[in-house]
Amino acid sequence: MQPQSDAYAASIALLDLAGFGEEKHPVKLACISNVANVSALAPNKSIAFESEGLTAVYGDNGSGKSSYAKILKNACLTRGSTPKILSNIYDTQTGEPAADISLFIGEDKHDIPWILSGNSHEDLKSIRIFDNTSAAHYISNEDSIDYKPAGMKLLSQLMRACDHVRAANESEKRPYNVAVPLPQCRPGGKTAAFISGLSGATKSEAVDAICLSKEEDESIPVLKAELVKLQTSTPEQLRKGFSDSRKELTPLSTYFNQLRAKLDEKQFETIKLNYDDYQTKQAAAEIARKQAIEGHELSGICSPEWREMWNHVQTFVLKHNAELSFPAAAGEACPTCLQPVSVASAEKLKLFNDYLQDKTQMEAGKAKVKFDSSITALRLLSFNIKPYEFMLGKVAEFNPEISKSFIALEESFKVLCSNLTKQVPDFSIVPIDYKALDWINGQIVSLKAKEDAVNTNEGLTKQIVTASQAINELDDRKLFTLSKQNILHEIDRLRMIGLYNAVTQSCLSTIITTQTNNIAKMGAIGELSKVFEAELKKLEFRNFDVGTETRGSRGKQMLKFSMTGKRNNISDIASEGEQKCVALAGFMAELIVDDRKSAIVFDDPINSLDHKWRRKFVARIAEEAQSRQVIVFTHDMSFLVMLGEATKKANSKYSAISIVKRGKLAGFPTSEPPWDVKSTGERVKDLNKIMVPLKQLEDAGDVDGYEAMAKLTYNKMRETWERLVEEWLFKKVVERFGRSVKTQSLKDVVEKGGITPEDYAAIEEGMSKCSTFMYGHDQAPELHEGVPDFAEVADDFEKLKAYFAALKARRTKK
Repeated sequence: MQPQSDAYAASIALLDLAGFGEEKHPVKLACISNVANVSALAPNKSIAFESEGLTAVYGDNGSGKSSYAKILKNACLTRGSTPKILSNIYDTQTGEPAADISLFIGEDKHDIPWILSGNSHEDLKSIRIFDNTSAAHYISNEDSIDYKPAGMKLLSQLMRACDHVRAANESEKRPYNVAVPLPQCRPGGKTAAFISGLSGATKSEAVDAICLSKEEDESIPVLKAELVKLQTSTPEQLRKGFSDSRKELTPLSTYFNQLRAKLDEKQFETIKLNYDDYQTKQAAAEIARKQAIEGHELSGICSPEWREMWNHVQTFVLKHNAELSFPAAAGEACPTCLQPVSVASAEKLKLFNDYLQDKTQMEAGKAKVKFDSSITALRLLSFNIKPYEFMLGKVAEFNPEISKSFIALEESFKVLCSNLTKQVPDFSIVPIDYKALDWINGQIVSLKAKEDAVNTNEGLTKQIVTASQAINELDDRKLFTLSKQNILHEIDRLRMIGLYNAVTQSCLSTIITTQTNNIAKMGAIGELSKVFEAELKKLEFRNFDVGTETRGSRGKQMLKFSMTGKRNNISDIASEGEQKCVALAGFMAELIVDDRKSAIVFDDPINSLDHKWRRKFVARIAEEAQSRQVIVFTHDMSFLVMLGEATKKANSKYSAISIVKRGKLAGFPTSEPPWDVKSTGERVKDLNKIMVPLKQLEDAGDVDGYEAMAKLTYNKMRETWERLVEEWLFKKVVERFGRSVKTQSLKDVVEKGGITPEDYAAIEEGMSKCSTFMYGHDQAPELHEGVPDFAEVADDFEKLKAYFAALKARRTKK
């Protein structure tokens, strides 16, 4: 096995699935605290969010609102790029941005230490962010769909793994991309074709087959000499030369071919079979002979001499005594002793005759004749190489090894012949090398072919071309042989390239993308278009047709919004408000299809120029706050007011907090909305809180402090009188942050107490008193009355509270 590389640990690390797991419980944002090294945010401050409904976070420019939002954009999921977080430029010591982020997961609270360079956190990635950057990304870019069925999540991680393997594979492959230098052979030749066809599958045996043998290498000068002869001779001269050379070689060839015909492997096997056959049949005949002569003391019975005698007696009887039987029967005269033959002798003579007529004996005789015939032919062989010594000398001049091989071949034939012609043949294997004989036979055939080929000038020309090509091919093969190691290295390189390419091929995204498309069409992603259209209807968007486009790419599902039937981009045609509307519809559609109920965060989602769409935008996120935690960061006071109104209308929970800047530090949170958006009742509560420290300043004799706070109190009382007129006297028929006149609210004004002279008097008195002593109204020195004491201030506040209570009671009566 190969040693582990530096990348091994990273390669086997768990894949980052943060944000793509199945949501078991909704994740809600509880608070952000212990912020460090994030812009100018003050450390050790905590900004908390309500777990239900909509939490609005208001902050002026520079208050630190956007810095808190940047933390969430980097920690949670958002479309488009994540913003860069800078440290405090006024701080001499800088460090990595960090914060503690608390979450509610189900009913359990979890505190998560977050740092910018840390690993993604699954639960934080469950929270989605929408801002101007993500809105522009929805409109102008194509991106992957982050919500996926379980199977697609696995496929997307498989794609990541494939990308990693492919990148590592290509890196390892790079050194093999440089080809090994190869010999430059003549185009069109077999060697050149072989080189051009080299691959990782080329076998070393095929390379060896192209390489020159020693004999082929030594034949090149001879062939070149023959080519010169072809080029400088006439056909007649060449034919005579080829014929003479052939005739010189023929006797030597004939001598050895005759020996081979008698002693080659085929003849050797034939002789061995004949001998084995003879031995087998002779053994059977011997058994029959012993049975025939059993009981006779006379030796030599059934021997060849005895058989000769028997045959002569048989001839005598059949020729001169035809009336007698042979062998003689019982009672007849014996042809040799002329005495009557007894019964016992007749039976023995019959046994002798039966033996001689027995088939076994006859077969043994035939086998012996056959074997003796083959051995006789061997004994007639003549081994005399002297008549051919001159020719062997000429061969030695050309190829000494061939000449020596002829001598060795004759010696092998002699040994084999001697073994076979022994009294008891020796069938031991004698190695015989026919290389020399095959060579001379080939030379004779070649010379005959060359002789026939140069019958005409055309034939000679063709021979010259053929010889030239053969020499060229041999030259190429010689060059090839000299470069054998380079060629083998190139084959190894191509083999490795093939292996690396096979790995790359196995990592292609096509199959994964196809499977992703199939799952997408069958699952929730296939419903995206319908959900997107439904979201556009909720926002009452009818200005132009917009649709979704999804496609598979490298194992991912890509999403893009486009104008139906148009080539133009949405950003080319739509206003900024229309673009935000389409982007919000896409954002909400993704949440619905993903079936997630975790928190969503908006950071200044729509600007003050989008008047037409702000209320629709606000109404939609207020509706969403009924079923999930919604957090909105904004610097737009009128948008903040709209959020309060929309959540009230949608019957969603609503809370507002503020973030302010103090000195060089920002991000100081307050648990209340800014004064400007507070209702009359909320302002009265704030004034109640002011009364205690105001009395303490007077009791302490702090004249300057008391005067400043008293003037501030009259400021706030005047603004409260103004909010009272707007909110309760006119029942919000006209609002300072509104773009409409609510004529239906006039009914409450008319039918619930109207507007009386007493109302005018009370409001006029209160407003005048506040205007006299508040900041912002300069008085002539001679008219300066001094700030009222606490008792008078408190009395003026009580009048405000009393009138507010009475007016509220009138306007709310049924």
